Amino acid sequence: MLEEDDFKKKLILASASPRRKKILKLLKLDFEVVEPGGFKEEQFKDPQRTVLYNSIAKAKNVYGYLTGHKFKKKGSNYKSGFLIAGFDTIIYINRRILGKPDGREQAIEFLKALSGRVHLAISGACIMDSASGRYVYDSETTRVSFRKLTEDEIERYVDKEDVTDKAGAYNILGIGGLLVDKIDGCFFNIAGIPVAGFVGLLKKSGLNVIV
Repeated sequence: MLEEDDFKKKLILASASPRRKKILKLLKLDFEVVEPGGFKEEQFKDPQRTVLYNSIAKAKNVYGYLTGHKFKKKGSNYKSGFLIAGFDTIIYINRRILGKPDGREQAIEFLKALSGRVHLAISGACIMDSASGRYVYDSETTRVSFRKLTEDEIERYVDKEDVTDKAGAYNILGIGGLLVDKIDGCFFNIAGIPVAGFVGLLKKSGLNVIV
């Protein structure tokens, strides 16, 4: 069980996403995952508003969970200097937001909509400082071109890779990368973390990850 001291000078990832964990490990960051569950993502017509709202809300959700549960014991000082990172990623095409598919059929529908077209991968990032409760946030957009896919390719892909927890129903870090023709912008943004913007937010929050 994580105790208060475990969070000192640590980064808290407010997500159970294996792709986000993989990216943070690639960045050699010392972090812990805290994802209490029960959080419901909101969706608005404006894609930027959607990702910013959800990334901020996810960070606040974990902050509230930690302050209300983990560190409620007498004499505990939860404001010990940890940072909470919240993220949200959507796929946007033809004024439509594609989030996580609710099953195989919707995943196939999403991929048919993306086939042979350009779409936007939009991520929001928020860093909340536990010591002050203040937070900084930003969003980033990557243009992604899909190659033209046959119906058979789409069905075989969906059967090979679990896409039910992935916006747009594909995993750029897995064999879903074979569906992509080219990208313009941050590669890791498609997988859930806009790396350059995220590092900038960490720096604003007092954590410089560049050695």
